[in-house]
Amino acid sequence: MKKALVAVDGSEYSKYAVEYTSDLLDKEKWEVIIIHVIPTLEEFGIESVAPPSLVEQLFNELRENAKRIVEEAAKVFREKGFKVETLIKEGHVGKTIVETAEEIDADLIAMGTRGLSGIKALILGSVARYVTNHAHCPVLVVRKKEVKR
Repeated sequence: MKKALVAVDGSEYSKYAVEYTSDLLDKEKWEVIIIHVIPTLEEFGIESVAPPSLVEQLFNELRENAKRIVEEAAKVFREKGFKVETLIKEGHVGKTIVETAEEIDADLIAMGTRGLSGIKALILGSVARYVTNHAHCPVLVVRKKEVKR
């Protein structure tokens, strides 16, 4: 059985990637591990300015939200007959996805992207770019098809 690590963040792009990947993979050949990574304080840029009680409250909310996000994604795969596990981790998002893929010996990483380009992508950075540059296995980056007008 091959393993697909499907990274989700709850965005519409992520939900589209879940739908797309669940249609693409064969449930007889693939098991799915859904991962959501909660960014570190450093990534939020609030480690030194926010009161500890506020930070704790924020992370508790993020953990609760993470449970909902992974379960929503898992439901899509389960309804199509896939064997599914869920993971919630905290850390640098791209690095944690890559490290988890290595730990579980994933055969594929799947994730959505907004498809930013130019200066926006440069300033914001890109989890998808990090993962594609550092992963040990193929990476499926799903971008929602744009409707031409």
